[in-house]
Amino acid sequence: KFDRFQDNFNGMGITVHDTWATHITLKSLHIDNDRYRVVVNYKMQDHFGLDSDDILKIKFRQFHFFRIWFVLQRYNQFGFKPFMT
Repeated sequence: KFDRFQDNFNGMGITVHDTWATHITLKSLHIDNDRYRVVVNYKMQDHFGLDSDDILKIKFRQFHFFRIWFVLQRYNQFGFKPFMT
């Protein structure tokens, strides 16, 4: 999660904020006495949107923009279709 104080100003809190899934793969591991070298691959699925827990927090609820965004994401008369990127 990008919920540190500075994330309110550096763009991470609004652009990424949270992820839905993370897949981590250890590609290689080399151990030699008291040293090691590792190669790690990761894939993350972004959580782009507001869920119920988000909109209940004062951080999001206080701004009309977020409340409108929350409704637009869910109002079924708009034909919302979620997508993955």
